[in-house]
This record gives sequence, structure tokens and C-alpha cells, in this order.
Amino acid sequence: MKNVLVVHAAVLVLAAGVLGGCKKTSNGDVEVQTPRVTSETDTVKVPTVETSKETVSAVTPKVEVKKETTSVTVPKVKVKQKP
Repeated sequence: MKNVLVVHAAVLVLAAGVLGGCKKTSNGDVEVQTPRVTSETDTVKVPTVETSKETVSAVTPKVEVKKETTSVTVPKVKVKQKP
């Protein structure tokens, strides 16, 4: 269990270091500064996502709603109050 915590802590420290040296350029690419003897900047191409409109037709079931009436017998209750 202790080893797992050490690994998680190491990953968090590395992620913080990597994310600290990143910046986005005007055209949408990301520049990453990696720790080396000399600092060099690498440009990472960000993938583009294209969307398209698609029409799908689905069969909807036909539902009929009918009004039903029924008679209900309601009991009458008389409450006597003490004077």
C-alpha cells in the first residue's frame, strides 16, 4: 500500500512539472518545454475534430389513448361531536 502512494506522489510531481512547461500557440498547437541540460521547446500538433450532421429516421409506435369512465361508490361518514 505504501508503494502505491509513493508511485501516485511521483506521478503527480511529474505531471505538475510537465504541465508547468506547456503553453498554447496562436494556431492551436501546444509548445512543451522538457527538462534537459539545455531547455528546448518541442511543438505538439493538436488533432482536429470534424463534425458532420447526420439524419436518422426512426419508426415510432402508434399509441391510442381512450377515455374510460367508471362508477365508484363513496361511503358517507357522519362524525358526532360531543357537546
